[in-house]
Amino acid sequence: MRDVVIIGAGPAGCTAAVALARRGRDVLLIEQHRFPREKVCGECLSALGIDVLENLGVAARIENLGPAILRRTNLHSPDGSSCTLPLPRPMWGISRRRLDRELLDVAADEGVEIYQPARCEGVDPGPRPRIHLRDLTTNRLFDVDCRMAILADGKGTWNAKRPHPTSDLGIKTWFEDVDGPTDTIDLFGVHGHYGGVAPIEDRRWNAAFSVPVAAVARFRGNLDALMAQVIEENPNLTRRLVGARRGAEWIAAPLPRFGVRGAWPEKVIPIGNAAAALEPIGGEGMGLAMQSAFAAADWTDLHLAGKCNSVESLRRRMATLWRCRRTACRLMGILISRPATAQWMVRAAHGSSGVGAIALRLIGKTDARFVAATR
Repeated sequence: MRDVVIIGAGPAGCTAAVALARRGRDVLLIEQHRFPREKVCGECLSALGIDVLENLGVAARIENLGPAILRRTNLHSPDGSSCTLPLPRPMWGISRRRLDRELLDVAADEGVEIYQPARCEGVDPGPRPRIHLRDLTTNRLFDVDCRMAILADGKGTWNAKRPHPTSDLGIKTWFEDVDGPTDTIDLFGVHGHYGGVAPIEDRRWNAAFSVPVAAVARFRGNLDALMAQVIEENPNLTRRLVGARRGAEWIAAPLPRFGVRGAWPEKVIPIGNAAAALEPIGGEGMGLAMQSAFAAADWTDLHLAGKCNSVESLRRRMATLWRCRRTACRLMGILISRPATAQWMVRAAHGSSGVGAIALRLIGKTDARFVAATR
C-alpha cells in the first residue's frame, strides 16, 4: 500500500511529491497527459511560487531554464490610457511546457514513482482511499490503495459530481516579436473581459485572456476570428501585437471560480486549483497552488507519523490563503473589464502610487517572503 497517491503532476502535484519524498514517504504521482504539453495559463510565476522553489532547493534549477524576469505591471484601459505599477518583488515568466517538465524531472530525481499517461477515474475516500485509474496507453483499468490521497488535477476528480459552473473561458497562445518591454506584464481591459501579455523564456510572450462563453458562441467557436476582434478593442493591445508572429494555435479551457469547501472527503486533500480557483488576473495561481501543496505535504507527513489527526487546521489555512486574493482579483477583473471603471482604475493608480500599492497587496503581491514552517 502506498503512503500517498497524488493525482496531477502540475506545479502543485510535483511540489507535494518532492516535499513528501524528501520526508521519506512512498509517493506515486499520476498524470494523464504526456509532457511537454500546452496549458491554458498566464505563465507568470509569482514571488510566492519562487519562494516555494527556494524552500525545495530547486529555484536555481528552474532559473537555469531562462525565465523572463518581470518587474512591473502595466494597466491599459480600452480608451488607450495606461499606468505602470512596480512589483514589490520580481516574478518569473516561464511556459508551463518547460516548468512542468522540469518539476516532474525533479520529482523523479527524488525517487517519486511516476505513472504517465494514466487518468484518475475516481477516488473512494475512507480510512484507506482507493484510486481508480485507467492506463491511457493500454486502456487497462486498475486500482491503487493508499494511506492518503492528494488531488492536484485542478479540474475533474474532486468536482466531477459537483462541477462548478463558469461563464468564462480562458484562451491562450504565445507570440514572438511583440512590441513591448521584456520585464513587464501588460494587462488590457477590453469590452466585457480582459487579457494579459507577458514575456516568457526564449524571447516569447504568453497571451492569455478571460473571454465570456457567450462571445465564443457568437463566433461559433472560431477562436481566430474572436481573438482578432478582441485585440482590436484596446489600442495599446493592438499596438503590442501589430507586428507580432503567433507561434501556436489559440487553446481554450473553462475558467471556474470557487473557494475552499467547508469539508473534504476522508483522507483526501485537494490542493491548487482542485482546492480553489482564483481569478487569473493577479498572476498568483501557480504560487498559491505550490504553497498549498507545501502545506499539504507537511500536514500529511505529520498525519502519517501519527502526530496530527484533524485536517481542519489545514483546510482553514488553505481557505485563508485564497479568501482575500479571490475577492480582490475578482473585483479587479470586473473593474478592468468595463471601459468606464477601467479608465477610473488607471487614473486612480496613475495619480497615486499608494492606490496601486494597495491594489497589488490585496491580490497578494507584497515584499513578504514565504518561509516554510519548521518543526
